Amino acid sequence: MKKLISIALVVMMVLAMTVSVSAVVSPTPKDYYYIEVDAVGKGSATKSTDKIQIGTDGTVTFNAYEEGGFFTKWVIDGKYDVITGGEYDYEFIIKPGSNIKAVAYFSEEKDYLNVRASADPENLGDATADPGRVKKGSNGSVTLTAISKNGGVFQNWTLIGDYEIVSGDLNSEELVIIPYTDVDAVAHFTKPGETPTEPTTPEKDGGTSPKTGYPLFFIFGAMGLAIITGAVATKKIKG
Repeated sequence: MKKLISIALVVMMVLAMTVSVSAVVSPTPKDYYYIEVDAVGKGSATKSTDKIQIGTDGTVTFNAYEEGGFFTKWVIDGKYDVITGGEYDYEFIIKPGSNIKAVAYFSEEKDYLNVRASADPENLGDATADPGRVKKGSNGSVTLTAISKNGGVFQNWTLIGDYEIVSGDLNSEELVIIPYTDVDAVAHFTKPGETPTEPTTPEKDGGTSPKTGYPLFFIFGAMGLAIITGAVATKKIKG
């Protein structure tokens, strides 16, 4: 009898171990974070994968495509870490920390302003714009940040567009602006020891005064008026 009991116990232990190993090896639905994507408005959205295994460094890439509408932003339901991009970027890469539902919204009209930041040369620095998009007429501010790398030395900013400087100036690594049109911002970097040049802001595409943010035509018009007024005053004195 004791022998039979011993054999039964051994069989039960073997079965229990088999079930345990099977549970570890065979994934269940709880082993994954599931990814959904949708679009609202005239546009479409895609995802790079349907699921990410829990406990891995897996990421998912979302892409928004305009199809007659204007991409506005991503709205994401769930926990995640940002890898690249943000809610206003056409491509947004995240690392899920739960099930994810991402929705790309598109508007009928362009109701936002883009602020794009880049670095020149790229191997000496990076540049960010936070946020990269603001609603038209909101007077929302954007923080531009220049980040040195590989020994690069920040020099200055070049901005193309209509904007107002809230804090800092074109020589500041952190510059806060209010955009009134789309703005392209380029952070310039030099190698250690190189002589920096004066900051410039091109006149094209609604260029603005680097110190005040007033449109260039306003600045030049005021200068012209001052010159004419001075000339008339001088003529009267001579007369």
